[in-house]
Amino acid sequence: MGTALLGPSPDGTCKAVFAVVTADGAILQEHTKKGLDGLAHAGTVRPILGRSWGPLNQDIEPRFGVIMNPYTQAPIVRQLFVSEPFNNTIAVINLVVIGADGNQVFKMDSVTRINSPSLNLPVDLAPVQRDAGNPNWASNSTLDQDSDFYVANRGNSTIVRMKQDGTEVAVRRVINDSDVPLADGTLNGIATSTDGTTIYVTAAGPGQIGIVLALHAF
Repeated sequence: MGTALLGPSPDGTCKAVFAVVTADGAILQEHTKKGLDGLAHAGTVRPILGRSWGPLNQDIEPRFGVIMNPYTQAPIVRQLFVSEPFNNTIAVINLVVIGADGNQVFKMDSVTRINSPSLNLPVDLAPVQRDAGNPNWASNSTLDQDSDFYVANRGNSTIVRMKQDGTEVAVRRVINDSDVPLADGTLNGIATSTDGTTIYVTAAGPGQIGIVLALHAF
């Protein structure tokens, strides 16, 4: 229900490793040579299994937003930020490296949570500045060094800009190309351009055709 590139494996193979968050709140790591194995048990992230947005939006499945921070201080080597829509929080999962002799190349160290009154069914996350320094091992879900991140709130169709410690920077209500605010419960996804100047959002609601909007970054 949510994925992010963790980067090259630290086990010497230089194969890509992805984090996969499943509906029950578990996290798997997908090593392109070794396959899948468990990284964190079910319930590590607040589950969305069996949940729905509500009677008017049951045809749109809930999902997690996942972004990754590679710029950490030892012993933490990666951080995953995962939206928890029905808890109105963002889980921060700290990862460390274990020896190449183990089945896992990354291991969960700890989990903390970002709480904010500005979070309202946070459905997706995106870096304010994407890591474009190494395109071989970074993706649109990779935070640049010290970058803030955006949170797309499905509950009230707002976008929150946050620092990595959870400090709120700004909040904006999304409007369409007719200067009409999006209805609550329609915002569904968010991404940013490589140069950080444009925010792209997707939206869909009951009886509506899905749309993509290009917005000015803030």
